[in-house]
Amino acid sequence: MAASSLRSYFQSLAGKVFGTAMIPVACFLVLIAAYMLPTVHALLLGAKKEGLRNVVESAQAQVAGLAAEAKAGRMTQEEAQRRAKELVNAIRFADKNYVFIHGPGHTILVLPLAKQLENKPSSELPPATLAIVKALREASSVPEGGFYDYPYGKPGKEGLFPKSAFAKRVPDWDWVVGAGIYVDDINAEMWRISFALLGGALAVAAIVAYISRNRSRAMVRPLLQLVQGLRESDLPKRIDVAARDEIGEAAEAFNGYNGKMRATVRDISSYAERVASGSAELAATSQEMARAVHDIARVSEELKGAGEQVSQAMRSLSGNVETMRERTAQTGAQSDKAVEDTARGAEAGQGAAQGMEEIREATGRVVKAVQVIQDIARQTNLLSLNAAIEAAKAGSAGKGFAVVAEEVRKLAERSRTAALEIAELNQRTQDAVAGGVEGVKVSLDNLRTIGERITGIAASIQEIGSLSRAQEETSRDVAQRMAHTAQGLAQNASATQELSATVSEITKTSDDLAGVAEGLRHVVDGFKV
Repeated sequence: MAASSLRSYFQSLAGKVFGTAMIPVACFLVLIAAYMLPTVHALLLGAKKEGLRNVVESAQAQVAGLAAEAKAGRMTQEEAQRRAKELVNAIRFADKNYVFIHGPGHTILVLPLAKQLENKPSSELPPATLAIVKALREASSVPEGGFYDYPYGKPGKEGLFPKSAFAKRVPDWDWVVGAGIYVDDINAEMWRISFALLGGALAVAAIVAYISRNRSRAMVRPLLQLVQGLRESDLPKRIDVAARDEIGEAAEAFNGYNGKMRATVRDISSYAERVASGSAELAATSQEMARAVHDIARVSEELKGAGEQVSQAMRSLSGNVETMRERTAQTGAQSDKAVEDTARGAEAGQGAAQGMEEIREATGRVVKAVQVIQDIARQTNLLSLNAAIEAAKAGSAGKGFAVVAEEVRKLAERSRTAALEIAELNQRTQDAVAGGVEGVKVSLDNLRTIGERITGIAASIQEIGSLSRAQEETSRDVAQRMAHTAQGLAQNASATQELSATVSEITKTSDDLAGVAEGLRHVVDGFKV
């Protein structure tokens, strides 16, 4: 949790400013730890070695001076060596460090902290000690002397510790004067110096960190207010910064931007309301258009079906008109023939009327003849009656005559009866002839009227033929126009389908526009204006 919080802090601008300010301090600390401390360690070690060299050279010079006194005869060699040993045995430096003397044959002449090893032959020395003695003699073989590092025990402590020794010879006596220092003492002193340097550096770093942290917070505080205002979308918010630096300029720019943004968001809010209203109206209009397109498509389909029916009817009508024209032509021809037949019938009627008149005249004569026959029959009947009377008067002589008279009477009676029948038939014939004459007259009048009407009908039929031909042409034209209309209706149906698809796209667009308007409303609602 702490690592996450620290990471979050250093990801912030204040953390970055603080981190930027602390980078030189961290570099300085790294420089101290990586360069200055090793350098100081090397310098300290060099100084210690140089001090060691000075101590050894000073002791070697004093011993060499005593050797020179003995060589000059101003004192004996034994006295000079005794005094040299006493002098070297008394030397102490850097607290408990001492100077030693190794003599010829790898013997130890002076070793203040290990007296038990002094003046022993090399064969009685511990191998490690003998090896050190030999190495120091080897290091001192050069006139200026030399250093030798080796592990050695430390008084009061167990184990071996790294030690650096410097040795230089006294040529007159073949002595090796030397001294050593423990490297861990140098390291301990180095740690004390390092702690002092690092403590000071850390104190400076802490001061710098405190100042940097406060300054970074002061610098970032307006930006935090800016971020908070942006996060809360608080457009009326203003940042009061008295600083004249880049942060102050950013705050002033933010205040100006917020003012412009506030006006812009208000405009967007107004536009969003207009877009929402327009999208609603567009949706309603698209719905109305969809219904209208549906109705148009339905009517177009109905019109298309009706047009096909009309085209079929017109084709049938054209065929019927053609048939009617043919029939009209035939009827015209028949009407002309009927007119001729009516004329001939009228002539025949006139002939019949004349014949009837002649029959009536003949019938009149027959009537007169019948009347004569009836008169004869009456007279004969009277004669027969007279003959019968006379025969009756004659008796048997007139019997035959009576028979003849009876036969004559019967013949006269039959003649009278036949005359009556003929008169009745004649009367009927006269009545029939009279009716026939009247009928013939009426027939003649009717034939004339029929002839006139047939003539009118023939003219009408000719006119109908002309109209039928025109109707046929009109039917063909109508059929062609209906075919074009059907094609147009098909195109209209296709266009209606495209219009329906367009209306669907408009509906989808209006829905998308409504979604955009709703999104704009949500966006605008996220701002405080």
